[in-house]
Amino acid sequence: MAHQSGIRVSSALESQFRSAYTDGIRVLQAHISGESVEPGATQSQHSTLLDDFDSIPKLLNDTTPCYLLIRLDMDKWAFATYVPDGANVRSKMLYAATKATVTRTLGESHFIDTMFGTTQDDFSSAGYKRHRVHAESSAPLTEREQELERIRDDESKVAEAPTMDSRRSHARAVYPLHEDAKRAIREFASGTVNFVLLTIDSQKETVNVEYAGSVQSHDEMKQRVPQNVPSYALYWFDGSTRMFVYSCPSSSSVRERMVYSTFRHGFTECVRDLGVEFDIRMEVDDPEELSAEALESEVSSRLVKPVVAQPKFKRPVPPNRRPRTTPS
Repeated sequence: MAHQSGIRVSSALESQFRSAYTDGIRVLQAHISGESVEPGATQSQHSTLLDDFDSIPKLLNDTTPCYLLIRLDMDKWAFATYVPDGANVRSKMLYAATKATVTRTLGESHFIDTMFGTTQDDFSSAGYKRHRVHAESSAPLTEREQELERIRDDESKVAEAPTMDSRRSHARAVYPLHEDAKRAIREFASGTVNFVLLTIDSQKETVNVEYAGSVQSHDEMKQRVPQNVPSYALYWFDGSTRMFVYSCPSSSSVRERMVYSTFRHGFTECVRDLGVEFDIRMEVDDPEELSAEALESEVSSRLVKPVVAQPKFKRPVPPNRRPRTTPS
């Protein structure tokens, strides 16, 4: 199931979409700003649909993704996603994950066609013709169409947040680990340090180490986990149990929570490659939940399984025969 980003459609975009026909709007651009989808530039209806398509590339640049709501008729639209190759990974992920929210909020029945492109030419009249030929035909895909299909599939995979390790197809969705982070993880694997804290730098698109050392108590470990941003932590509980702690404070931004949630399993797979197999995986909304009592309870409940004695088999009494009794 696609992971939803938590980003909402702004009331300004909803209002402009509803009045597009009366306002003579052919194309309404929308972009993600902060934690909402906002209206951008518009293009008026001047001529035929194909003629108006030739003006759409003017709304685009080589690095910034956007949605294009293209009015085909009075109340029929095409929903287009423009994700240029020059966009960063985080933006690609956000636009892929938010698409369903936009169409659902504006009304899925309005959208009778969907488009996807990575170049400005994909949204020219020639690009639209190619799109319609493919949509209306069962002919094999051209090399360009195959490329777009692969890109679309990749974007969807990045936007999914697997919840089980068995979903290996998504397990490698993660920013690369900084060399210092790899070194700290190897030290943790060897037992040189008992606590490693890592965070994601979305601007540089890397996973960095914030702390690597040996804490003296569970409380000290808790104090090192940040209160207002998500983080990943590796912790040797009492020197015998390897714990992975994913902290995702509710005070952090939607964007941060989505990035950490999406990359969590890919990160643990990378850590496994560096020699760490986790005994316990724990997720908290507030670092205050990482008290000594909570950690001990988590470990004992996960690792200690109660032994249930198997009941002895009791032979049933044959019909028409009184149960055998032992004289007292």
